[in-house]
Amino acid sequence: MGRGVELDLSTATKLRDLVFRSRQPNVRWITRALQSVKSDLRRITLKPDPYTFINPIHETNFQEWWDLDRLLVQFRTSRSICPKVVHEMKRDEEGMSGHALTLLPELTRRGLVDLVKYSNSR
Repeated sequence: MGRGVELDLSTATKLRDLVFRSRQPNVRWITRALQSVKSDLRRITLKPDPYTFINPIHETNFQEWWDLDRLLVQFRTSRSICPKVVHEMKRDEEGMSGHALTLLPELTRRGLVDLVKYSNSR
């Protein structure tokens, strides 16, 4: 999804599992989509593109990640949903694991997120 596109999930009443794939460092659209959920979610998975973390992340994008972090902490504590971040490991890169403490500080500090890495070596 590009900037300016909203994803309203308020009418999806039987929604249980959500997977968000992001090709850009901006994640405000994910936060807004999660805020619109009215159904009883069981799982939230984030799949950021590995190239997102190669270039420096702009301060605005850090704020978006921190807002998402706070919302995911709320989902974890109020709804018992343990968010999962699935990230690809490129050769000689640290991927999301190295950025998790910076981008999702409360989730990682409190151990409330599952960081799952995979290698797509070809």
